[in-house]
Parts: sequence; structure tokens; C-alpha cells
Amino acid sequence: MASKFDPWTQNVIFHDADGNPIEVPIGLVDAFAQYPVRICINYGAQLGASIILLLILLLLTKSEKRSSYVFYLNCLALLLNVGRLICSAVVFTSPWTRAYAFFAHDYSRVPASAYANSILGVIFGALLLTAIEISLVNQVQVVCANLRRIYRRALFGASIIIGIIPVAFRYWLAVQNIKNIIHAADPVPLNGLESTCNILLTVSVCFFCAVFVTKLGFAIRLRRELGLTDFGPMKAIFIMGCQTMVIPAIFSIMHYFVDIPELSTNVMTLVTLSLPLSSIWAGTTLGKPSNTAPDRNFWQVLSFSGRDRQSSTSTSSTATKSCTKCYSDAQPLTEKELRSTDTSALTKYGIEVEHDISVHSARRDSFGEV
Repeated sequence: MASKFDPWTQNVIFHDADGNPIEVPIGLVDAFAQYPVRICINYGAQLGASIILLLILLLLTKSEKRSSYVFYLNCLALLLNVGRLICSAVVFTSPWTRAYAFFAHDYSRVPASAYANSILGVIFGALLLTAIEISLVNQVQVVCANLRRIYRRALFGASIIIGIIPVAFRYWLAVQNIKNIIHAADPVPLNGLESTCNILLTVSVCFFCAVFVTKLGFAIRLRRELGLTDFGPMKAIFIMGCQTMVIPAIFSIMHYFVDIPELSTNVMTLVTLSLPLSSIWAGTTLGKPSNTAPDRNFWQVLSFSGRDRQSSTSTSSTATKSCTKCYSDAQPLTEKELRSTDTSALTKYGIEVEHDISVHSARRDSFGEV
């Protein structure tokens, strides 16, 4: 007769320090073994992306841009994210994740270094969100600098409020987390506060990015109407703004509908990675149309020798001068007026020519569409 016993649903029995039995379902043991592997893979991918982008930012940023506070803010955010991810991954190699300590809630053998590592990871997370919000507020202020003063000040005030609220809740959560870590308490009661912080972060990111994406959308439309069809830095920031808004928001929303707790850790990393990417891309596209010798970044300094610098300088100095075509609706001057020494006939057109610049008269339709 076949037994009705199912070995896949049996319980595993632990004994505490007093010898009392602790029954744990084997399914919970499997979940406990798989969760550290899954989340550490996620942490490793985020850590690698953050380190690579930090190196790219240091190598590709031009020398004059390295003195700006935006560069330091982006580097600080990446460094804080690296520290946060390292501390979070180290937790799963510490005695916090020993099977007996977890199921018996006995953390008496957890050393002080493990407590310090956990507390440091919480602090890094709060500081990282602060750097992200400051960067987003600065980005909105720069993009909307040409608005009217009343609109600019109102938008700047609203941006500060939207940025302060999630930071305040994150610091509140950090304080509660640190208290729980010190007392080795159950973190489940903090799930509501953590969910509130995630929602506020999503709302904040969507608000900031919707503001400057809308503003730059109108600016790109105006550039297109003026015939400026090149892929300039405004389009770069536009696309990166859409990415910053959509992808972290999707991961935040999916966290509430999909039972994948690892998704919640990706939100701040994605925003941290998107902000430096937009500045690098915008700076690269801004320097493309220039015919003069560009300022080299650190990667170019390492890649080229002094001889290459001299040859490139001499080549760029002898480059062909750019030509700009200007049109006027007035009638062109006759040869008699051009030969006249009286400048009154010339000044009425509002154009004065100096140095080695020459002006030629031609029909606009002879050049075709520009």
C-alpha cells in the first residue's frame, strides 16, 4: 500500500539553545536558500554597471567639465550606489543569513562588524537618494531657465518640495531600520513605510522628468521649425529623460504586482545610471559640429602621444573655414552703389563687413532647401 506521506512538504526541525524544537517547512528552507542567490546576482549586475559607468564618466568627461558641481554630484551618486550595493551584498555572506540564526531568531553570534555593515548600507541608501533629488532639482532648474520669472520660481519651489518629501521619508525609514538592526528586531512592521518611500520616489522621478521632458519637447519642436535638424544635446537629454522617467517607474509599479522582491532595489540604481549618461551624451553631441581643435578628455590624453597632438593641432588649424549664408529681403545693391565711397547706401541694410569676411549676393532659391 502506497504511503500518503509527501516528503516534499515535510518539516525540518531545529532546536534552540534550550532544546525546544522549531519546525520549519521545507519549502521555506528552499526559499531561504534561493533568495540570497537571486538578489546577489541582481546586486552584482547593478554593481558592475555602476563601476563601469563611473570609469566612463571619468574618462570621457572633458577637463573643463570636471570642475563643475554636476560632475562631482554624478560621481558622488555612483560612489554611494557602489557602497550601498557592496554593503547589501556583504549582508548575505555574514552570520545574519545563517539558517539557524534566521529561523530561530537567535542573532547572539552576529559580530559587531556585521551590524556596522548593515547600518552603513542603510546610510548609503539615504545619502544616495539625497544626491539623486539634488541632481533632478538642478536639472529642472537648468532646463527651465528661460521661462518667465514667476513660472520659474513656482516650478523651482514645487521641485524642492517634491524632492524633499521622499528624502524626508527615506531618512525616517533609515532611522527605523537602524533601530531594528541594533535590536535585531523583525523588519516586517516596516514594510508599510518602505512601500510609502518607494511610491514617493516613483512620483518624484515622474514629476521631475515629466517637467523637463515636456519643456524640451517644445524646444525640439521649435528647433525643427527653425531648420535645426541635427541630433543636438537637447534631444539627448530628452531621450534620457524619457528613460529616467519610464524605466524606474515600471520597475516600481511591477514590484506591487509581481512577486519579485529584487525589483525594488533597481529603482535608485537606474536613476543613478541615467543621470550621468544624459550629461555624457549631451556633451558629446554638443562638441561634434565644432571644427576647432576640441579639448581632450582623459581617455584621449592616454590614447594619443605628443606627436599625435601636434599633428592634430596643425591639421585642425588649416581646416577649411565654415561658411554661413545670410539672406535679406531687400533688393541687392547695384554696381554703382557698391563702388560708391558713400556708406549711407550700405548702412541702410544693417550689415557691416570687417576683416577678411566677404559678402556675396545671390538668389535664395538657387541654393535649394537647407
